[in-house]
Amino acid sequence: MVLAFGCDTAISEVPGVRVTRPGDQVAIPKRPEPLESWVEPAAEAGDVAAMKRLGQYLYQTGSAGNAPAEKWLFAAAEAGDAEAMYSLTRVHHDRAVNATPHGQDHHLTAASWCRRAAQAGWIPAIRSMPVYAADQDEREYWLREAVETGDPWAPLNLAGVLDERGRTSEAEHWYRRAADEPGGIGLSARDSLGDFLLRQGRLEEAAECWKQLAEAGEPAGAWHRAYVLEKLGRPEEAAMWRQQGDALQAAQRAQELDCPER
Repeated sequence: MVLAFGCDTAISEVPGVRVTRPGDQVAIPKRPEPLESWVEPAAEAGDVAAMKRLGQYLYQTGSAGNAPAEKWLFAAAEAGDAEAMYSLTRVHHDRAVNATPHGQDHHLTAASWCRRAAQAGWIPAIRSMPVYAADQDEREYWLREAVETGDPWAPLNLAGVLDERGRTSEAEHWYRRAADEPGGIGLSARDSLGDFLLRQGRLEEAAECWKQLAEAGEPAGAWHRAYVLEKLGRPEEAAMWRQQGDALQAAQRAQELDCPER
């Protein structure tokens, strides 16, 4: 499964981790505000906030391949500014994506800055660290930390990691907690919980999870429930749910035609 950094770029395949979007938390906005006149002189004088502001502005404007941006962000980060550390994560992430074929060095540098920012308590960095974790132990650690920050995706991501590691009782706890989240997170969690219960041989419970998905308008929920009902020896019910899944899919397609993306 892909854990994405930013709205349009996938960093890596991270088994057991679903979709947290750390790039959405990045401290650098997409469109730069005009640089205040005081910033550059203050940065030259050693003001940490000004160095960070100047570095972020230069990054946004893509000045000279981001070398000037890195200079000022590095200075602010070395002075202990956690947001600047995290901004350097994005600088090196971008270089990792664009470097051919040596992006791994920049990925490791991005990981190092993200880790420092997370250790300094910068919440967006904490939520991003599962992407950069060196192993499953570290990934689990940062997912637990992300849960504490209130990251709505973290319980489901943590459940996936624990599931992959064979810690089924803990995984089930976090799947169920994630299933209580509203909207898409809860629906994704119910789907994952259904799959988990199916692998555990708990077919009736799996069928109930997918029933909830179907009732929320998800065709896959109806189809998965039909599959389980077939395994339970209830073909007539299975056929009914399969038809419901087809009807939900048709309704979704009709809605897409009525409201095409602009």
